[in-house]
Amino acid sequence: MSKEPTKNLPVPLKREELTAVREVPTVAEILAAVVGKDGKGVTGDNVAAVREIVGLYERVQAKDAEKEFARAFVALQAGMPNVKAIRAVPNNDGSVRYKFAPYEEIMEQVAPMLKAHGFTVTFSTEVTDTRVVKICTLQHVGGHSRSNQFAVRVGKGPPSASEAQADGAANTYAKRGALCDALNIVIDHDDDARAEGGKITPGQATELRLRVRQTSSDEPKFLKFAGAANYEDIPSTKYNILDEYLRRKEGAMRR
Repeated sequence: MSKEPTKNLPVPLKREELTAVREVPTVAEILAAVVGKDGKGVTGDNVAAVREIVGLYERVQAKDAEKEFARAFVALQAGMPNVKAIRAVPNNDGSVRYKFAPYEEIMEQVAPMLKAHGFTVTFSTEVTDTRVVKICTLQHVGGHSRSNQFAVRVGKGPPSASEAQADGAANTYAKRGALCDALNIVIDHDDDARAEGGKITPGQATELRLRVRQTSSDEPKFLKFAGAANYEDIPSTKYNILDEYLRRKEGAMRR
């Protein structure tokens, strides 16, 4: 039986050739080669090349840190639970008026996740005559960071509040908003009224009214979209949609 002619198969690379393909010099090795050439170090002849190599090295390091940040943030988001609104605000008769999630309790719930994925958060503040702006910086252990702002108009604060208390309320609200935006936090406002398909709580009505005015939104159109004649009659099932709508407007104001 005759043999078929041998096909032209690719010739396997030798061991030393495989090693040569894999070993791509790093930026640090290139820099060492330039600086160490002829044992002269940095000279007038190679200083421009050294400057370019150092710049390349810094860009590579920054890009690697950004990729590491992105991977860690994806993992953080995958495990981030909805934050529960657990702080109860009572009525005069002792019953629960509504629940909310203050900054401290949000941090308590998300801090373990931040630590597990190598993140920390820090805040800085900018203040004008009418606004307080909180800047939340999300820093990763790899070196990359990302910042976002949340602005709040300084109002009169809660009923019977002093000017200092009004300032504090605006500062806390801005800090809470900046943190929620930085981490894409969803506040779970679930309560008995919502479970029964009722109306939003008085606290939520007050919150929406304030945010509509702070964003200079068209109030009649907002209520029409909400399907209610006033804030107190807004269906609880519409709250999340309205909250997201106002978040987008608040984000546009900060840009």
